[in-house]
Amino acid sequence: MKKLDFVIAWVDGSDENHRLKRQQFQPENVVKGAAEDTRFAHNDEIYFSIASILKYVPYCGTIYIITDHQQPSFVGEFEAQGLCRSGQIQVVDHQEIFRNYQQYLPTFNSLTIETMLWNIPNLSQYFIYLNDDFFFNAPSKISDFLLDDYIKIYGHWSNNLLVKTKFNIRKGLNKYFAKPLAPKYTVAQMLSAELCGMSRYFEIHHRPHVLDKILFQKYFEAHPSVLEKQISYRFRSALQFLPVGLNNHLKIKYKQAELFNDIEIAYLKNETSIELFLKNLNNSNVKFGCIQSLDQFEEKQFQKISSALNLKFKDYLPKSIAFKSPDRKSVV
Repeated sequence: MKKLDFVIAWVDGSDENHRLKRQQFQPENVVKGAAEDTRFAHNDEIYFSIASILKYVPYCGTIYIITDHQQPSFVGEFEAQGLCRSGQIQVVDHQEIFRNYQQYLPTFNSLTIETMLWNIPNLSQYFIYLNDDFFFNAPSKISDFLLDDYIKIYGHWSNNLLVKTKFNIRKGLNKYFAKPLAPKYTVAQMLSAELCGMSRYFEIHHRPHVLDKILFQKYFEAHPSVLEKQISYRFRSALQFLPVGLNNHLKIKYKQAELFNDIEIAYLKNETSIELFLKNLNNSNVKFGCIQSLDQFEEKQFQKISSALNLKFKDYLPKSIAFKSPDRKSVV
């Protein structure tokens, strides 16, 4: 069976060394949405993410966890307790993926980090990238992501013009009236399409995505200035493109992609989504899930969600997670 590697970006923002490092490099004019503590928070989501891969993804190769001189406390227990193959889970530091570009470290920017994932040593050509709050909700086949050498992309087309016009207006307000230019997901997708010469972008949403390492390598070899500008931002910037979007639009341009409509995911976004999220945890037709900002829920809601996730993945979780009620992580 063909194997795909998995890559998960992770940070423990409550770690004092990391917090002090952020403060040291954070500019005074950092925009809203780029440096809030919740952006760097974690509440054991990564363990559910890894457990879901081990439970539902038979074509998983190596799981790479990308960190900045950190390591999830219980990640070693997956191997120690026989939940994964020896060496299947590996922690890779930013220094490794930024080799030859270490001058741009430290970075606290998910888009900058995602731009360098292709530089992971021994990474499979096609790999699955997911945030630490994404998970697999049902059995998966490799055909969920690949059809021969065609990648599958789920989303819908949107026109660049309206997004571009609004973005230019906001840039003007920033330049002449110093109004903060906050980063937006749709703008980052539009910019990725523009890099490929497209007048519309294929809009995607929160779920695991398949990426092509060699595609990134060749593109950045041909456009080194694009790479260096992108990774020069230590905190998220409105001027950055979406790396997953660049991958997708290049594949579309080269006719190496099959496009599909959006699919439903088990999406925990706010308190109004809790009941549907819990229902979808038991719906095998919903293949993927996303747990967003778990640290923002009230204690009773947090415990209800955590208990449901523990129950779903208990046979694939380290004992330190599976047999305890997760502690709240507070970001100082």
